[in-house]
Amino acid sequence: MIWGDGTFVMASGQLLCFARLFLLVPQLSSDAPDTILPDILEAFERHQALHRVCGAPLAARPQPGLTNRVFRLEAEKGTFFLRLPRLEAAGNIDRKAEARNLMLAAATGIAVPPVFCDAEAGILVTRAVKVSGSPADLSEQSSYSLARALGEALGQLHGSGVTFEGLLDPDSVLQAQWQGLRDAVRCREEMTGLEIVLQPIGAGTAGGAGRMLVPSHGDPSPGNCLMSCDQLWLIDWEFSGMSDPAWDLAYAVLEHEMSADEEKVFLQAYAATGAAVPEADRLGVMKAKCDAVSALWALEQVAAGRDEDVFLPFARQRRGRALRQLARLS
Repeated sequence: MIWGDGTFVMASGQLLCFARLFLLVPQLSSDAPDTILPDILEAFERHQALHRVCGAPLAARPQPGLTNRVFRLEAEKGTFFLRLPRLEAAGNIDRKAEARNLMLAAATGIAVPPVFCDAEAGILVTRAVKVSGSPADLSEQSSYSLARALGEALGQLHGSGVTFEGLLDPDSVLQAQWQGLRDAVRCREEMTGLEIVLQPIGAGTAGGAGRMLVPSHGDPSPGNCLMSCDQLWLIDWEFSGMSDPAWDLAYAVLEHEMSADEEKVFLQAYAATGAAVPEADRLGVMKAKCDAVSALWALEQVAAGRDEDVFLPFARQRRGRALRQLARLS
């Protein structure tokens, strides 16, 4: 059900066996005990539809997350995953576009369908249902099986023909990030070398004029992949939009740390869906741009006063990898 204020509720979720995920991005601790935090109680008080969907909240365990606060929620009507936004990230995410794109992706069969979403508040709920046996775990899957499943999922998304809200252009993103950090004295040294990524790079320049744009997830990292019993699902669509297909492909290869053989399996599975694989040079350029985006994003967190011990190592690792990729392309 979709309401005029941007809130929608689905009567029931699709049965999934959720993975226990290990993020490659920095993450916050999820070791806190089960409890009902005041923010959860406030969300249920403000949004009575949560009571209709979940029943009264009984216990909640925090899950890893950076741009959101995610909880495994035990409630009267079952077990759910509840997402509340982090206030420091709220201004950087178009939640209405995310909600629309999520519904489109769910209709294609590759996104976990929500049972509740309030785009204005940034609240999202999906149902967590255990099936017989242990939950599928990314760490227990064959790396080649994961590469194949992710290639198939992205190929299905890119070939779906749906039109997402928002434009995800790597060059525009990089320029905006660079401008936003120009007065961040603490970050200047950490940005050294990345200025070259802002310039056109060779004949395979990614994001150039006339590129085909496809509906894109934007961040297909391990933490945003769930393995059900028979397929891979993509979650967290807050960075989704129309983009060069090389964006999702490059990010997937980088964040899953695929070997050359795994990348080959991944791209073959992608091509098997009918999607066109970008030429190697263009994909290589996009890898450098994606790592630069990730490095600058982490530096934005440092500039905003968030934990340097978490975000500086992340920024340095991505910067180093971007510069090594550029050296290989030169």
